[in-house]
Formats: sequence, C-alpha cells, structure tokens
Amino acid sequence: MVESEEKTSQAEAAVQPQDSRDDILKAAMHLFAIRGFHETSMSEVAREARVSKALIFWHFKTKEELFVAVLNRLLEPYVIDFAEEAGALDERAQIEKLVEFYLRFVRDNASSVRFFLAQMLHEQHLSESLSAHILQLYGGYRAMLVELIARAQAKGICPRRFAPEAAAGFLLSALNGLLIESLFLAANSIDPEGAVAMVSSWLFGDDAKSPSGGSEPIA
Repeated sequence: MVESEEKTSQAEAAVQPQDSRDDILKAAMHLFAIRGFHETSMSEVAREARVSKALIFWHFKTKEELFVAVLNRLLEPYVIDFAEEAGALDERAQIEKLVEFYLRFVRDNASSVRFFLAQMLHEQHLSESLSAHILQLYGGYRAMLVELIARAQAKGICPRRFAPEAAAGFLLSALNGLLIESLFLAANSIDPEGAVAMVSSWLFGDDAKSPSGGSEPIA
C-alpha cells in the first residue's frame, strides 16, 4: 500500500512537478492563514490543493518544512525587490526601504503574521526547527539594519548618537509595537509612508517628510 502511494506521488509529480508544488503552497498558505499551523492537517492541504497526501510528502517531508516553504514564498517578492533596488540606493535610502518592506509585508500578509504572533503571545511553541528558521530570518533582517546604520554613521549620513546595535534594536522595537497595535489592538492601519518618515526624523536627525530614493508611497 505504501509502495503504491509512493508510485502515485512520483507519477503525479513527474507530470508537472513545479505546478503541483505551487498548488500545494497556495493551498497551505490559505489554510495556515485562516486555521493556523497546528489546526491544519496535511490531509486538509491535500484536499485544498486537489492532490494526494503522498504527493505533499514527496515535496515536503514534514508540515514544518511545508510551513517554512510557505513563509519563504511570502517573503520572496520583498527580498527580490530589495535586492534589485539596493544597489542604486545609499545607506539611508536602503534603511528606509527595509522599513517600508517590513511594514508592507505585515500589511499584505496580516492574517499569517497575526497567527504566528498569537502562537508566541500565548506560549504555544512551534517546533524547534521552525522557531529556529523564524529567528534566523528575523536575525538576518536585524543584522542588515545594524550594518547599514554602521555604514551610514561611518559616511556621516547618520549621526553617531547611538551604537548601531542599539539603534537597530530600538527601531525594531518600534516597528514590532506598531505591528502589534495594528493587528491585535484595532489601532489605525499601518501607514508605511508615515513610519518611514518618522524613522528618518529619529535616526537621521531631520524632519524628513517622505522616503528617500523617490519611491512612491504605498497605497
């Protein structure tokens, strides 16, 4: 029976491997967002994607691996956009762009972000591997901010009022607070343009009214 299921999954994947993987990711993305990680079963993902459960396990060994793939898919457009624009921007504009992308990601994926934060706030711990992956992503984002602030200070773009690590930590605390207020406390919706302007005013010591680099405000 197991051998038969494996052959079926291999046959399904052989037809259109990327298409079947995309269908699974779309289904999982939808279910994780509305039901949460723990309440979503692989069988439900299979039904939503209209594929066999065996095919899902052919692509993803565990539900944690599937969740990580969904998270990476959600982040992909923002990472690509930043990578394409960063080379043409100075350190100040890159910092502003990172803040903008952070808030745009939260706004565009509010239900998924709310689910993950709820797990942490209610101490419903995710698996070790999944938590490690999330922390790695967050750590990478923080490290980018620290490096950019340090470079901006070295070039005289940013005042040396705070150590780069302290400035990045304070900035992330402010962004995370804005995120929680918007998602859980029924506060005003996230305003990326306003937040970037406040970051510029605080971090660079001026009264910036709009993001650097000529980017259009987010609708």
